[in-house]
Parts: sequence; C-alpha cells; structure tokens
Amino acid sequence: MREFLFLGICGICLLARSMDAAALDVRLTYKGEGDFARLSEFLDGKENTGGVAIVRSQPAHRAGLYFSMIAEDRVGQLPAGGKVSLEVVYPDMPKVKTFSLLLPRVPARAREMLVGLTGEDWPGAGHRPVAWRVRILDGKGKVIASEQSFLWEGALPSPEPAP
Repeated sequence: MREFLFLGICGICLLARSMDAAALDVRLTYKGEGDFARLSEFLDGKENTGGVAIVRSQPAHRAGLYFSMIAEDRVGQLPAGGKVSLEVVYPDMPKVKTFSLLLPRVPARAREMLVGLTGEDWPGAGHRPVAWRVRILDGKGKVIASEQSFLWEGALPSPEPAP
C-alpha cells in the first residue's frame, strides 16, 4: 500500500513539474583564462568555443564562475532574441544581484551553454555563491527553462510587513 502511495505522490510531483518551465541541469565551475585557449586561436586570433554556447557578463574577460547548463532539448533550439537571467547572492552581500544577458549565437548541435560571471563580476576562484537562480527567457520575456540552488528560497530577505 505504501508503494502505491509513494508512486502516486511521485506521479503528481512529476506532473506538476511538467506544467512549469523546463528544468535545466546546472553545474557551477570556476574557469581561468587558459581553460578556453585552443591551438586554433593562436593561429587565427578568434575564440574557438568547441561547439559550446558561451555568454559572459564581461565579454572581454574569460576567467570567472561559470554556470554550465545542459537543456532537456538542444541548446541550439533556443529562440533568437532570448535572454538568460542570472540572479546571485554573493557571500559578502545579502542582496540579490541580477544579470540579464542576451542568449549567444548557438551552434545548432550545441547541448551545453556556459553562462559566466567574469571580470569584476566575480571575486575569484575560491568563492562560491550563497544562492542562485538561472532562467532562460524567450524574446517576449516568458520563462522557458529555469533552475535554482537549494538555498535560493531561504536566501532571499523576507518582505517587510505592511503597516
């Protein structure tokens, strides 16, 4: 009897999840400038992304914290004119900092997208965010995929009570 109850609850949770925006598989990693260097760049001076879509908060800087996202569908099928909304709570700052970045030109076969907080937007390799949320928006602002850290809900300041 417990097994049927458990399966029923799991089915309801899956159904409820499918009605929301698609989930992303998100992993955080720090990458240095050299992690992006390829031989072809030394020859022609252009960054070779290796078929991965990359967008950075400060495009002139490569080192930073990257949110590696693998979408349920191919990343290459993301709509033109869309945006990535990245909200982060830094360890030393309790307020949410929001970054709104245009979706990069994505190779059709791409399955991964790297969204980087680079340059002065990230303090360095030894730091980790307290909480984060990433959303992919279509050209009209509708959320088509999202994911957040476990602490996202608890990290936000409580709203002040109305007088």
